[in-house]
Amino acid sequence: MFIIVSKVFSILLAVIAISKSYVDYRARVESIQMFIFWVITWATIVLLALFPTIVDVLLSYGRAGLGTVFGMGLVFLFFVAYRIYVKLERVEQKLTKTIQELALRQERMDGRHR
Repeated sequence: MFIIVSKVFSILLAVIAISKSYVDYRARVESIQMFIFWVITWATIVLLALFPTIVDVLLSYGRAGLGTVFGMGLVFLFFVAYRIYVKLERVEQKLTKTIQELALRQERMDGRHR
């Protein structure tokens, strides 16, 4: 049961993250390189979630279930990292826009006082 929940959980988060990334790409908030990076990252995460024995083999433990627990933790951490990245990108864009607007206002005011 836990394995099925973890697989559904990872697929759901991946769909949310990829669709959000696609929307940001279409809105020109995110570059094509970042969109491709997130698609590949989330595809890898889903692959590991669907086939957790890959992690077991990589870790050389071979215990059933370890890959599932590790995979769910990894999925959650990548989702958190993605959300932080998106928020930081938006803050950076808003800050850039604000600075540009302030510079234009300052330029207009300097032009009036000359």
